Amino acid sequence: MEQKSKFTLAVLSALPFILVWAAISAGGSGKDKRRMINRSTPILHVKKVEPSVQFWTERFGFKTTIQVPEDDHIGFVALESGTIELMYQTYAGMKADAANPLAQLADQGPSFVFMEVSDINAVAEALKGTQVVQGIHDTAYGAKEIIVKEPGGHIVIFSQLPQR
Repeated sequence: MEQKSKFTLAVLSALPFILVWAAISAGGSGKDKRRMINRSTPILHVKKVEPSVQFWTERFGFKTTIQVPEDDHIGFVALESGTIELMYQTYAGMKADAANPLAQLADQGPSFVFMEVSDINAVAEALKGTQVVQGIHDTAYGAKEIIVKEPGGHIVIFSQLPQR
């Protein structure tokens, strides 16, 4: 009888851990919901697309994957580097369709883009000659960051996170 109660006690002691493990393993609904989103890409609105294209292609090797003309200039562009994608559209292009509910929201202020990097010093070197808002500094969460304003007026935070 004593052997049986030790076994029962062991099972009851482990039960909370087993239930948590089972809930995590069987609770694929959370995983399924995360998989509904394949990619996230900011669309940054600017007066002129070309200076921002030059910033990303010349300094960081981004490639243009989509380019849409607008009169005598670029109206929309998608830029890509590996799994990272940025899109730029002119304010004029966004506002061309006054019925679009987003048309009036496009120019309400700069966006902030956070980019994780592996070598903050190499990024700082690539940013020479740009508008640095805050030079390399340590953050409260252990990262080293440099913050710039890209040519379209948006703020880009380059962050080298601590080793995990």
